[in-house]
Amino acid sequence: MKPKRKKPGPARGTVYQDADAIKDRLVSAAIKLLRQGTSIDELTSLAITKCAKVDKMYVGRYFGSQDHLLFAATMQLLFTRTEPIIGTTVFRTKGSSNVDPEVVLLFQLYTHLARNPQLEPQLRILAESVLATYQNQLVDKYGLTKKAAAQQAVLGLMAFVGYMSTGHLLPVPSSEIVGWVSGRSQRLKRTKAKQRAPRN
Repeated sequence: MKPKRKKPGPARGTVYQDADAIKDRLVSAAIKLLRQGTSIDELTSLAITKCAKVDKMYVGRYFGSQDHLLFAATMQLLFTRTEPIIGTTVFRTKGSSNVDPEVVLLFQLYTHLARNPQLEPQLRILAESVLATYQNQLVDKYGLTKKAAAQQAVLGLMAFVGYMSTGHLLPVPSSEIVGWVSGRSQRLKRTKAKQRAPRN
C-alpha cells in the first residue's frame, strides 16, 4: 500500500486570520449579498464564503448554521442603524410606496429566522430590545409615562409588522399610512401638552 501523499502547505505569504476576523468577514459578506438583491431563501453558505473569500466550512465552524450567521447579520444591521425602524422615516418620501430597504431587509431576516425554534430565545430578546428602544423614544419625544409609552410602542410595532406582512399588498397608498402615523404623533404631542398644562 502506497503511503498517502502529504497535502501541500500554504502558499508563501499566506496570512492566517483569527476567528473574530473571519466571523466579521462572513457577516459582512452575507449583508453585502442581501443588499445586492440575493433573496434570503436563495442565499447559500457557499455563496457567502465565496464572497468572503474564506474556506467553505467556516459558516458551520464559527456559527453552527447559516441561520445563526443570519442572526448575527441581523444584529449588526439593527445596532449599527442610526435612524428609527418604526415611524414615518421608514418611508423614503412622503406618499412614496418605497419603504427604507434596510428596514425591509431587517423585517425579512426576522421573519425568516422566526421559523427556526432554536433561535426563539434570541429573537424574543431582540424584539424586547426594539420595543424598549421605541418606548424610550416615545418617552423622550412625547413625555409619556413608561406604561403609556410601552403600550404605544407595542401598537406601533404591531401596526408596522402588519403593514410589512400584508398591508403593502392592499389597495391603501402608503401616503395614507404616513398620514395615520403623523396624526398619531400629533395626538401624542397634544397629550404631552395637556400633561404639562397647569391645573386650575
